[in-house]
Amino acid sequence: MEGLNNMIKAAKVNGWVKGFEVDRNGSNSLEITHLQYADDTLVFCDVEEEQLRFLRIILVLFEGISGLHINLRKSHIYPINEVYNMEQLTFVLGGEVGSLPTIYLGMPLGARSKSKEI
Repeated sequence: MEGLNNMIKAAKVNGWVKGFEVDRNGSNSLEITHLQYADDTLVFCDVEEEQLRFLRIILVLFEGISGLHINLRKSHIYPINEVYNMEQLTFVLGGEVGSLPTIYLGMPLGARSKSKEI
């Protein structure tokens, strides 16, 4: 999984994938593109089709290099706010569209901190 980590980092450095900014503190902003735990990867990117195409290429290359199989049918895309090209994005990456809030690795994802919804 370290190989996938490095490939996504390289894509970010080259401007192919953009994460989301967590802290905008002048020149020291923190941008998160992905989180990994064991064999699970959570990727954050803009809703641009081009970024998902690059992500798809990264995943295909990772499969070829590592010999591991990524089951995109088990993958989910979680839109944040309104995403008008969701059908296109799902077609590019595969998987299915999920909705927030949800549970990810046993933890609530997308719920407000004091929400009782999850």
